[in-house]
Amino acid sequence: MGTGVYFFRADRYLRYDRGDDLAGSPLPVTGNWPGLAEVGFARPDAAINLEVGKLYFFRGAKYARYDVATDRTDPGYPLAIAGNWPGLGEAGFASGVDAAVNWGNGKVFFFKGPKYLRYDVATDRTDPGYPLAIAGNWPGLGEAGFDASVRAVVDLFDGRSVWLPNAERIPATKTGPKYLPLPWRGVLHTTEGPTIAGALQTFIATNFWPTLTIEPKTLRVVQHYSLNAGARALSDQATPENAARCVQIEIVGFAAQTPTWASEHLAFIREVVRDIESLVPIPRMSGRTFLDAAGVGSNPGNRMSVAEWKRFSGWCGHQHVPGETHWDPGAIDIDIVLG
Repeated sequence: MGTGVYFFRADRYLRYDRGDDLAGSPLPVTGNWPGLAEVGFARPDAAINLEVGKLYFFRGAKYARYDVATDRTDPGYPLAIAGNWPGLGEAGFASGVDAAVNWGNGKVFFFKGPKYLRYDVATDRTDPGYPLAIAGNWPGLGEAGFDASVRAVVDLFDGRSVWLPNAERIPATKTGPKYLPLPWRGVLHTTEGPTIAGALQTFIATNFWPTLTIEPKTLRVVQHYSLNAGARALSDQATPENAARCVQIEIVGFAAQTPTWASEHLAFIREVVRDIESLVPIPRMSGRTFLDAAGVGSNPGNRMSVAEWKRFSGWCGHQHVPGETHWDPGAIDIDIVLG
């Protein structure tokens, strides 16, 4: 099965690759998605890429789970939506869904008729206060006539190498971990050295590789891992931090100096962040306070708990990751970086 975006209509599907091209003609679901037709899912209503290596297909009041690695439907399916997706039945979604969209920040949106609800992946239940009307809550959809019976597509993101188009590629000498089904986030580090060459030597010696290393003074961007694979710049002391859908950037420089970095250097970091956000669903937000060494030392609450880390989605620093002792990237102006 190739990677790309899959469109389903009736009993057929199309694959659309990330190069904005259709990858062939429509094909029948039967025979190409082993096991789906056999369990009555030759004409799926909705599909979602919810966790690493697993796809969920919905048809009427039931759903089936598909394993990407083995390229077949998992045994034991289909199962009823009611009782297995907490809150969907109570919200009137037990008889089926029209569409399901993984937002990439730990939330999934289910649509049915003129309503939708939000599902929290970490707690495995529907968020309180739902369902709500599509019209008025999704600006523009109602005006465009999409306020009822919307449909969605499933993006087979896992397994596809994702590289920034303008980045140099210097692959890490040690393979990174596979991502866990957690929200996307980015972590900023500083190399605590003056050159990218020195940073690379350190990575080779220690095998603590980030996803990317960037050098604001020379505008150089070097990528070591695909964006959809874990890096190795965190310690994994408290939890599998590197596997937490975590894009890690080592910025050449010193944490103590980040508050005084020139505006053009911060603008360069901002452009790299935006380039990453254009390829993977890290929201442009932080909600974390970036402190200097003294601030981190006197404020242990600045570092997330394991539970906070698992739910976090956005941009943070090495100083915020549970189980770590570092305070980089210091008191960098995160508002400018994300502006």
